[in-house]
Amino acid sequence: MTGPLLTPLPLRPGDRVAVVSPSWGGAGLFPRRFERALTALRTATGLVPVVMPHARESLDWRSATAEDRAADLTAAFTDPAIRGVICAIGGDHAAQVLPLLDLDALRADPKPLIGYSDITVLNHALYAAGLSSFYGPALLPQFGEYPAPDPYTVEHFRRVVMGDGAGPAGPVPASGDMVEEYLDWGAEETRPRERRPAPPRLLLRPGTGGGPLLAGCLPSALQLLGTPWQPDYRGHVLVLDVPDGGYGVADADRDLTQLRNAGLLARLGGLAIGRLRLSSEEEDRRVHEVVLRAVRDYDYPVLANIECGHTDPMATLPLGADCVLSGTRLLLRPPVTAPPAPGA
Repeated sequence: MTGPLLTPLPLRPGDRVAVVSPSWGGAGLFPRRFERALTALRTATGLVPVVMPHARESLDWRSATAEDRAADLTAAFTDPAIRGVICAIGGDHAAQVLPLLDLDALRADPKPLIGYSDITVLNHALYAAGLSSFYGPALLPQFGEYPAPDPYTVEHFRRVVMGDGAGPAGPVPASGDMVEEYLDWGAEETRPRERRPAPPRLLLRPGTGGGPLLAGCLPSALQLLGTPWQPDYRGHVLVLDVPDGGYGVADADRDLTQLRNAGLLARLGGLAIGRLRLSSEEEDRRVHEVVLRAVRDYDYPVLANIECGHTDPMATLPLGADCVLSGTRLLLRPPVTAPPAPGA
């Protein structure tokens, strides 16, 4: 990253927010859930969704061609009437748009980009270019929840992205319950998903560390290794989200080894691992073992079971925010404000 980090202004009720599909075409495949999510975003936040031209498309394993997806993102960032950008869902192919984006043009009018999972490649590319974004809820999976989005997810989104209450500063709140059940998005949903008590945060290695926050999905982050869009992890508190849907202990071991071999785990201020979904206690234990093995030569604190990414409810994490990892707390600190000049 060159120069100071650009931080977008908080969104406000009534702001127009572009809806984009930079990766998978879930919005087109599940139109009923998509429409419910658009209504819920407006109702829960007061934001006004503006669906970009290709956001509802579905082309094989992508939403649209890379050129069309890049055009939607560019139009959203360069339209002065649009004040933020939220992703419909993740996928696997957002990296295809990176060579087609003029990141300097996206920086010219800093706007919050919100998404997770495969959207990591956009979060990290923007961060490497000096623009903060948010690793947070997507439209379909979170705002499309039946019959309404999770209150924790909405409240933390409003606090971090919209500056509600005291704003983002303060501890990322712990959630006492979680939702793991899958329901068919293509069927008519007639009941909320079942909830169960969430495993508490687990301190894998004690200590206190701090630095700018960098969050992302573990396998998605690996797509940027060796590319111009790879951010510098040094000195950061790294929050890694581990996906669900067949991603197991062996996958985590492989991907953490690649991060270690690339030198990206060596000089962190701290490491936090997202809460695992659809995972047994034994699987959790084994994942935590491979995490500790990957960072065995380093001495920063390591925390597990953070409310991040592929879990519900989920927190919204601002990339580049100053934070402290201490015990089981991830604390976002207020930005440092320079004192006024004499006589000002």
